[in-house]
Amino acid sequence: MHGTDTVRLMTRRYTLGQRLRYSFDNGLARGIWVVLLWLAGITVLVILAIAALIYILHTGPGDEPTTFADGIWLAIGRYLDSGTFTGDSGTGFRILAVVITIVGLFIGAALIGLISSSIDARIEELRRGQSPVVERGHTLILGASDKLPVVMSEVIEANRSERGRAIVVLSNEDTVELAEAIGKEVPDRGTTRLVYRRGDAAQINDLERMAPEDAKSIIVLRDDASESSAKVVKTVLALNKILGPNSTQPIVAEIEDPDTSAALRDLLGERLLAVDPTSVVARITAQVSRQPGLGAIYQELLDFDGDEMYFIDVPDHLVGRTYGELLMSSSASTILGVQDGDGEVTVNPDPTTVVTAGQRLIGISADDSTFVLDLDPAPWQPPADRQFVQDDVHAERTLIVGWSAVAPLVIDELESHVAEGSLVVILVDESRQDTEVLGHQIAALGLRNQRVEIRTGNTISRAVLDEVVSAEPFTHFLILCESQHFGVDEADARVLLTMLHLRATGDVRDRNVVGELLDPNDVDLAQEDSSDDFVVSQKLVSLLLAQLSENPHLARVFDDLFTTDGATISMQPCERYAQPGMTTFGDVVAEARNWGTTAIGYRAESARGRADTVAAGLRVNPPKSEQISFAPGDFVVTLTYRARG
Repeated sequence: MHGTDTVRLMTRRYTLGQRLRYSFDNGLARGIWVVLLWLAGITVLVILAIAALIYILHTGPGDEPTTFADGIWLAIGRYLDSGTFTGDSGTGFRILAVVITIVGLFIGAALIGLISSSIDARIEELRRGQSPVVERGHTLILGASDKLPVVMSEVIEANRSERGRAIVVLSNEDTVELAEAIGKEVPDRGTTRLVYRRGDAAQINDLERMAPEDAKSIIVLRDDASESSAKVVKTVLALNKILGPNSTQPIVAEIEDPDTSAALRDLLGERLLAVDPTSVVARITAQVSRQPGLGAIYQELLDFDGDEMYFIDVPDHLVGRTYGELLMSSSASTILGVQDGDGEVTVNPDPTTVVTAGQRLIGISADDSTFVLDLDPAPWQPPADRQFVQDDVHAERTLIVGWSAVAPLVIDELESHVAEGSLVVILVDESRQDTEVLGHQIAALGLRNQRVEIRTGNTISRAVLDEVVSAEPFTHFLILCESQHFGVDEADARVLLTMLHLRATGDVRDRNVVGELLDPNDVDLAQEDSSDDFVVSQKLVSLLLAQLSENPHLARVFDDLFTTDGATISMQPCERYAQPGMTTFGDVVAEARNWGTTAIGYRAESARGRADTVAAGLRVNPPKSEQISFAPGDFVVTLTYRARG
């Protein structure tokens, strides 16, 4: 049987019609241009055939003889204009004219249909985001998550002073639906073009369509899927494959695992800026929970609305001066650190540090154009009667409601700010948390200053919260978002409900309550006009990603601010640096350096209600000449260096 079948297959014959149809079908499958070539060939053959018949049969207009060239012209005229033949004379010529007109109608209809379908296909291709990107100097964002609208809005804000900039987004989302969703979240595009493409960021072919080699910076977002970390790693590796080892383009990526970050940094070097969202949220949450108003300061430094951080070269006439002297070298900007020639950053260095050639100053300013060293500072020596001491630490009592991945990092951060004998009470729902597992995680922290107690109960029950709060006084309150057990909306709603219960408790009403939210849109729901509460959310991570994409040099500044052993933003009583009454911010900066700290702002009741504050009475980077009326209870915002002892 097999032999017979083989013979039959080898001896099968195909008709000419079958072969032509097969060739035509293959041509259609290859695209519109092949079909157009087929139609063009048929058109040429028909015109030549009609022209030959006109010439051979001597059937020109009026059945008069004509040349072959004139026959071609006559055939083309009837082919292109279906109404031309109505004026023809002569029976033979009229018949040929009708034939060529009918052929022209059919081929014209076919051309119109093909062009229409080609346009439709092209529109559908654009709708699916399959076409390549032709951009230079664009910000390339790979992936889509809840952070995308905030990141895009911040990059748009950063691009307002420039024209021709573009943001290109590559994700697996439908481009039309994504564009509509972003349009609702980010209605103001400023001077920036938004380009959306659909594809897999981990696939080299899809990445190459985004022109990553011409991008100004690249941001890799981590979505909420379980395999998202692996996707980020594959995307970074694909980028490295395309860009090559000599590329200098910064790649800002969300990577939670420190070992993964270290491995990728070994491959890509300093151009990889890894952001650990859990660590960032935990550090800021811990610091904000201790002092009201710090959250607004962090947001001011992270977003592009208002004051930002910039770098400036030290001019020759200021080389050799001390950092303490250079603190007074700018009238409208606030100096906060020094960058060495090799890129190393020191925030709030010792004020006696001599600034050398090749170093740069780091400062807070309204714009890079306003960051100028326009003052000639007077010589300065640290006074003998000033000796900086670490902030007074004392035993504190902190209540943490809920448990998430940030909890261990929050407790670890608090460890460096409190004295021995401090207490942390953790309230969790035992139906969702294994208290034994939590105990092991806490024991692994090796705490010396804090004792941790785990309480169980319904974390959104008013009665349970009242019982815990009334049993002992707390100085700080933290509400963590339990996203591991609930969806984003439900998890945020539980945080908001818990905040309402705590605010209604007498012992809590006048204290700082900090909650962790995932959806940036929920932040406004949690804040009250008269409250000092600040809700830490993934928005802060989004702001950090955007900042690093625009200014990669800030990575080391934020590393210093967000690590336990680095510089710390704190609120110091104003009496340490100024007497109650009128003074200038320049005088505050000068006195703060005597104590080894850098003043970057203040909080005064007299400034409450002003339009240039970032929160109630809180000013960041005021001019040196600004007059301040200090009263007891006001604060100076300073940078101090806290090393864990």
